[in-house]
Amino acid sequence: MSNADNEAPADIAARWRVKPSVPVAIGVFVAYVVVFIGLTSTSGVAYDKWFESSENAWRSAVLPLVGASLVLLVFLAWARWDGVFKDPARLPMYAIQRVVIVAVVLGILVHFAVVDWGKVSVGLLVPIVIAGVLVGFAEETLFRGVILRALRTRGRSEAWVIVISSLWFGFFHLTNILNGSPAGPTVGQCVMASLLGTALYFFRRWRGLLLLGMIAHGLWDISTFLPARTGAGAGINLGVQAILMLLALIAIIVTIRRDRSTVMTPTGVITR
Repeated sequence: MSNADNEAPADIAARWRVKPSVPVAIGVFVAYVVVFIGLTSTSGVAYDKWFESSENAWRSAVLPLVGASLVLLVFLAWARWDGVFKDPARLPMYAIQRVVIVAVVLGILVHFAVVDWGKVSVGLLVPIVIAGVLVGFAEETLFRGVILRALRTRGRSEAWVIVISSLWFGFFHLTNILNGSPAGPTVGQCVMASLLGTALYFFRRWRGLLLLGMIAHGLWDISTFLPARTGAGAGINLGVQAILMLLALIAIIVTIRRDRSTVMTPTGVITR
């Protein structure tokens, strides 16, 4: 493989304090996980109780996310990588990718529609919203920002970038086991999160901006952190999620087939 970063103009490369690479991204990921899991573990709150009360939400979600976000901000300020928050060029959008984006928006609306608002106090709503905003910022900056930028080196095709970053994001959720989540459901969550990761990648690809994925991710998590009604509402919610996952699977297959020869470099898109 050729190193795509060799094509970076001198002024871009001169700003880097460390060259973008997968080993560096792994180091950032490990630091993020250590801080996040360390703070959630010391909160003493079980995973399924994080959003049961305002106090739990602040201790088990908001505080760890603040610490993990600081890890990312310090790294980015020091490393000075390009292409983390904005693509150097626009990649083509396929029809199925746009369909998935619409499906995510509809999924978020359905999530909010089935919230049991009678169980949500202002004291609980505030930390949930803050946690959702922080998740959107931190996880998108890490996975569709730092890690995606690192994967776009050494001439890797965009197909591989999508697959690896989405699976990395999905199976990052195995860390929930350390917070007391059962292993079986957690593995299922990892698969669903991998497919959702592809959908969030499409948000970034749509306009070449990480911010769009941050907004979608934050709203998705806020809507799922809130307590949902049981009965028909929950059934509709599950049905919408199943359709979204199926569409995301189809979209990733189509994208892999079409992007096998597409490479994003610091100066734009090339086709091999």
